[in-house]
Amino acid sequence: MRCYLDDMCYDLIEIGDDVIISYGVFFACHGRKQGHNKLVIRDGAYIGMNSSIIARSDDGIVIGRNAVVGACSLVNKSVADNSVVVGVPAKEISKVQ
Repeated sequence: MRCYLDDMCYDLIEIGDDVIISYGVFFACHGRKQGHNKLVIRDGAYIGMNSSIIARSDDGIVIGRNAVVGACSLVNKSVADNSVVVGVPAKEISKVQ
């Protein structure tokens, strides 16, 4: 599988250990005023296929440790550790056991 990180944001994305990023996931590091915001994916997180992670907040966005993002979800705010989020926009539906 190939990966492309835009030269405008590759230094703004931090990916932890044991992270799984499935097919077709989209990352954006642009804020409301088109600033460039940090995106952090903590250890053990799973991001389902065709999800979009949008770091639109001026503070950036964090996907927590062992968090799960369901397929085709739109994440536009930080996700807590051990949370399962799904939908557009993504909402927490449970915790990882």
